[in-house]
Amino acid sequence: MITIQKELYDTYKGREVHLYTLSNDFLSVGIMDFGASVQYIKLLTPDGGKDICEGFRSVEEYVSCGMYCGATVGRTANRIRGARFSLDGTEYRLSKNQGENHHHGGTEGFDKKFYSVSCSEDGKLSMSLVSPDGDEGYPGELRMSVQFSLEGRSLKILYTGISSKDTLWAPTSHIYFCLDGEKGGILDTVLTLYADSFTPCDSESIPTGEIRPVSGTPFDFTSPKPIGLDIEKECRQLEYAKGYDHNFVLKGSHAATAEGKDGICVDVYTDMPGVHFYSGNYIDAEGKYGRIGFRSGFALEPQFFPNAVNVEGFRTPLLPAGLPLTHCIRYDFSVKGE
Repeated sequence: MITIQKELYDTYKGREVHLYTLSNDFLSVGIMDFGASVQYIKLLTPDGGKDICEGFRSVEEYVSCGMYCGATVGRTANRIRGARFSLDGTEYRLSKNQGENHHHGGTEGFDKKFYSVSCSEDGKLSMSLVSPDGDEGYPGELRMSVQFSLEGRSLKILYTGISSKDTLWAPTSHIYFCLDGEKGGILDTVLTLYADSFTPCDSESIPTGEIRPVSGTPFDFTSPKPIGLDIEKECRQLEYAKGYDHNFVLKGSHAATAEGKDGICVDVYTDMPGVHFYSGNYIDAEGKYGRIGFRSGFALEPQFFPNAVNVEGFRTPLLPAGLPLTHCIRYDFSVKGE
């Protein structure tokens, strides 16, 4: 049986922000109606459960940290070079929020929006918003819903979007996992990425357009490997980002498997073509349980390739006018040995 509970979490800009808790016999997940943000994920155990994702105690901290922590990101995840793109012969200029580039939906992206909420009788939680034509520079009025549901030991996120004009749309979830707890760090977490290649970046963390095999590089996670094993190796790609901050080219729907020291595992599935692995290289904030910092959490962001609209050969995240589309992310949780 799935239950949904609602409580007041905080106030922001004079509006109430609520926390909705989805629970079943295995999981308890807290989701805010600001940013459609996952505030906690607990694997339920006889002693109450262990929170395995990073978060904050107030909305102001979510906004000011700059981490997109737990948030729904959009209209498009990741970076667009020069904050511009062309569709149907028309050039669109987006807001610049990372130097001269556009990142994670812009200055007031979907991570900073208030969402309307509805709950279904079968325990599904839906959060929706309307992004007006011209929002952050994107064409078309976009209507989007984000549905959260629990299926056994899985958290499923289903995105549905429809636009009044051709536009770009590539949402993602920006959960930071800390499978060993916030103080445990991530370097001993064993990661597998189901990708034989990745997209190297320039000094602005934007793909160059090359698709490079991971074999023989620190980016080879095709077999289970501790995140920290190669992270300090001499490699220009790692130097640019102070660690991993790269898109991997998926072979199929199974994107990643991560396992903590205590055997807590998460498997990530998606219908999107890439997954962005970020090793928390710039975390520095006051978290739910105290100070969090450098590499205290990691993100696995299913996505379209960064700057895909401007790179020949990359699949553009096009949402055609009037055509509803969906994207899906699923996190399967388990404890090794159970």
